[in-house]
Amino acid sequence: MEKTLWHPAFCEAMKLELNEYRNVLEFQDEHQLTSGSLRIDVLIIKKLKNVVIDKNIARIFKNYNIFEYKSPDDSLDLHDYRKTHAYKLFYSAQNKINDIEDISVTLVTSQHPYKLLGYLSNRYNVTSEQNGIYVVKHEIGLSQIVVSNELAEDKNIWLTHLNKELTVARLHRLLTVAVKHGKDSALETYLDVVAGANSQTFQEALIMGKVIDQCLQELGFVDKWRAEGRVEGKAEGKAEGKAEGKAEGKAEMIIRILSRRLELPSMSLQNRISSIKDIAKLDELADFALTCVSLDEFATALE
Repeated sequence: MEKTLWHPAFCEAMKLELNEYRNVLEFQDEHQLTSGSLRIDVLIIKKLKNVVIDKNIARIFKNYNIFEYKSPDDSLDLHDYRKTHAYKLFYSAQNKINDIEDISVTLVTSQHPYKLLGYLSNRYNVTSEQNGIYVVKHEIGLSQIVVSNELAEDKNIWLTHLNKELTVARLHRLLTVAVKHGKDSALETYLDVVAGANSQTFQEALIMGKVIDQCLQELGFVDKWRAEGRVEGKAEGKAEGKAEGKAEGKAEMIIRILSRRLELPSMSLQNRISSIKDIAKLDELADFALTCVSLDEFATALE
């Protein structure tokens, strides 16, 4: 399986999270500290020093802001924390920044770093006024640990969805926001990575069609991904282009959604779903499968 390149998507996610401040911030992806492999994952510099960045993940921002990112497959530990602060000291010396407190450090992880936060809490002042954001105050200035899985989706849609475990419902929410945001090179890179990491979910979404398919079409991704051979069409695994194959694929998808959200439908209910050949009806049922509260409610909709 091809390895997911999470870091470029993280840089684009930060641009999207701070979109309203993009004209006053400079984003540097993988800023080189030396000619070797020593580099900062993301460096964000204020172009206007007196601007306050009123965003939950940027409340500690100074004029120079160093980010260390751990992918969903990695965990964050004390060595990562110390390494990132070493980057801070190296960067300040390299760029002759006299006030070390003019540099903030943020470490982003999807897994809660229990051991690290326990260690830091025993030595420094660690506070958490917002879900998923842990601010550490010590002698060399402010730093914070951001746990993306604990952030509120409505406040940090891009970071909370930068993972490999998206459901169709969460994908729906993400794409709805993406359409409102509009076409953007940052969005394209971000969605390319998220789609690759959640390829099965995206395939399911394409089979379901309707709202999700509409979003992907509007953003211009369906044709692009098909041209690259990354998606095979709405009735993947079936006789593409044939109504019977499409109906069968949609019926299977509805059963899978109900199984994941609620519980495995009875064989009787599965047979009723599979017997439907009307594509429009299946599209309606696929959308309803995402919101119904019980299998009984869904079965009633079949009558």
